[in-house]
Amino acid sequence: MAYSHGTLESEILNAVWTLEENGMNTKDISVNEVLNQINNNGSIRAYTTIKTVMDRLVDKNLLQREKFGKKFCYKSLKSREKMAESAINKLALQYFNNDMRLFLRALEKQCLSLKI
Repeated sequence: MAYSHGTLESEILNAVWTLEENGMNTKDISVNEVLNQINNNGSIRAYTTIKTVMDRLVDKNLLQREKFGKKFCYKSLKSREKMAESAINKLALQYFNNDMRLFLRALEKQCLSLKI
């Protein structure tokens, strides 16, 4: 399944994945926690903006929202690895006629040009 999301949605997903990978309990991943994670990375975003986009990610079945007491908490429904796999497959299909060897050659060429 291919997913499409914007830059802020990617920032939010990365923040949620980072919080989860750092061992934060999903009952503790609130809009405030995600906002703090994003703002600590140099972006300055408003609470209402993050909340709205997180709700969109719930609608897209990329995040799950549960109510704990008075606050809503979130967890990812797709891992970072699964989302990356989907994006790689989409790129291979879209630009390389689904030929992974051609895709890998292009990726290798890009890595060499960046001296990675």
